[in-house]
Amino acid sequence: MLARLRISVPDSPGTLGRVTTAIGAAGGDIAAVDVLESQAGRALDDVFVTVRDAVHLAAVTSAVSAEPGIQVAGVQQPVPPVTGHTDLELCQQVLAQPDRAVRTLVDGAPGALGADWAAVLVFDATGAQEDVLAVSRDAPAPDAVRITAPLRLGAVTLMDPATGLAYSGTALVPIGNGPLGLLLVRQEGVDFHRSELYRLAQVGSVLGSVMTVSV
Repeated sequence: MLARLRISVPDSPGTLGRVTTAIGAAGGDIAAVDVLESQAGRALDDVFVTVRDAVHLAAVTSAVSAEPGIQVAGVQQPVPPVTGHTDLELCQQVLAQPDRAVRTLVDGAPGALGADWAAVLVFDATGAQEDVLAVSRDAPAPDAVRITAPLRLGAVTLMDPATGLAYSGTALVPIGNGPLGLLLVRQEGVDFHRSELYRLAQVGSVLGSVMTVSV
């Protein structure tokens, strides 16, 4: 399976090499590395690793954590295949079928955008959530999908009805300039980084050309 390790490392030559060596020594295979930010002498990276199972993932995570100065900020598994183009492929699928755009988006968004489940929400003129238009597989019942945040790009808080605790990562993405918003939820692991939100904003802008409340 593919897992995401979000790691904080000293921003210095050779550090990433130590990470890759630790992962290789533990039997993991690196599929991709995404540099999220670099500031105050440290870098935040998402390292996508192929492992056999949860036990193997725990061993790889421990090996990375044991390296001096390296911190594992979060682990997400499983995650979508790392092709680099899953968001573009999703946009193409939605644009190709405008008559069922909402259903195509909500079904494809989790796998393409790195979430466990998704929902398309409707907001009123004041920016408050008004309705749930559609939910994906693994989502709770629509009446449990309620957020208080206004319709704007950002990380938001949503409570898991099964546990009463907040999901670890929830993002709200406006779809064009209309009343629709895409909600993406990671049940555990890592939150949506601002670099991810930037890419998601581009997806929402493109899809706004075909998606309306009546779709």
